Amino acid sequence: MSLGERLLQARPPEKPTLPALKPILAATERVLQRWPDVVPNPPERDREQLVLRMKAHLDQNRWDGVQMSLVSAAARALFDEVRRQRSDLAGLRTFYLEEIRASTSTTFLGAMISVYLESFVPNAPHTRDLAEALHEIRHRMGARWRMLIDSVPEILRPDAAPDAIARKMVGMKNPCADLKELGLRSPHAPGLMDFAHLAYVARLEPHLSARVELDRLFAWLKPDGQASARMSGASEAIDAVLGHWRTSNPSDDDLSFLTQSLVGLYDDPRVQRGGAWAGVASDRLAVIMRWLTGENIRFFMDVVSAVEDSHMWEPRRRFWLKLHAQRRIDAAWVAFSPSGALYARRMLASRGTRGVLNYGRQSAGGARVNTSLLILKSGSKIIVEGSHSYKVHIFRDADPRAPTLYQQEYDCERIRLTPGAEAKAHLGDWQSWVEERI
Repeated sequence: MSLGERLLQARPPEKPTLPALKPILAATERVLQRWPDVVPNPPERDREQLVLRMKAHLDQNRWDGVQMSLVSAAARALFDEVRRQRSDLAGLRTFYLEEIRASTSTTFLGAMISVYLESFVPNAPHTRDLAEALHEIRHRMGARWRMLIDSVPEILRPDAAPDAIARKMVGMKNPCADLKELGLRSPHAPGLMDFAHLAYVARLEPHLSARVELDRLFAWLKPDGQASARMSGASEAIDAVLGHWRTSNPSDDDLSFLTQSLVGLYDDPRVQRGGAWAGVASDRLAVIMRWLTGENIRFFMDVVSAVEDSHMWEPRRRFWLKLHAQRRIDAAWVAFSPSGALYARRMLASRGTRGVLNYGRQSAGGARVNTSLLILKSGSKIIVEGSHSYKVHIFRDADPRAPTLYQQEYDCERIRLTPGAEAKAHLGDWQSWVEERI
């Protein structure tokens, strides 16, 4: 057989199989999530010494053995809020700016643009100085940073960068993921992204009565896989969400969605007085307190209606929700019996809202072991409603013996025996009796 015949009979070589890219991409993403930037973030206790070491090298013009990790970490400390205006470090800051203009190291230049982004304050002298130096050598940046500058040309303009990023974010379906694609590997990092966040919220605010925009904002505040919600600028975001509802209410579905979303992100403002809620405007805070009051009344009625078989609960639901709709109920809190708490946990889990609606515990035993309480504030009065034939009790808010809202534990027998309250069984026209006293 000739060589030609053998070649005709030979099987064509099999095409090589390309490796699966998904595991490689996933591994890359995990690395970038854990170490998003090359710039070390030194603890505060080490920062002063890092800067002084770099200053000593500069003063002595001695650079043998100086590693890029020291140069980068010292830069982050040098331009932080504590040191960026110190006059004794002016020479070291000038040295870094000159090195930016002279360097061809993409590692160093990448570190310095990271420092610029993190220390960003609109139109501050250090921000302008870094921006000018980086703008001059932008063509020498690594590929990641050139892509970012090409996508957001204003990134090196201290007067325009935050709003330029915000405009980009408004057009993104998933701002956190899409910003990472542009090269901003830490979209919740401090500095420039704090100001971009505020500009983004301001642009969204007129449209935050729409569910699609709310979904986008909430996904930005706490992206999938992130342990906690963004704290910087959180008060402004909450203000923007609640500002639409100072004089009206959304639909029941939207009200529950908004309440559960905000409490899920930033905890219950009735029990978490600090954090994001500390900076929320009082008129906006009043909105969610009003919503939580209604949610707690409905929550209480749903649970006790299920655990206590009585025809009385539907009229009671209508009565208390009527007072709430009339803005006569200022606040509400629930304390469930053990059986009520068990049912409440199951109900919240079935709704996917476990941990969103908070409540206390009713601890009395004996004949009152199954009693659950609804504690209400109406003007200058504290009202205690209860299940299992518990009378309505009304205290003066100024009475130091009156129960206070938002406690973790209540004893319904102790409340019943506390002097100073008016009490009424749910007989006859008890609703008018309540309305006359609040």
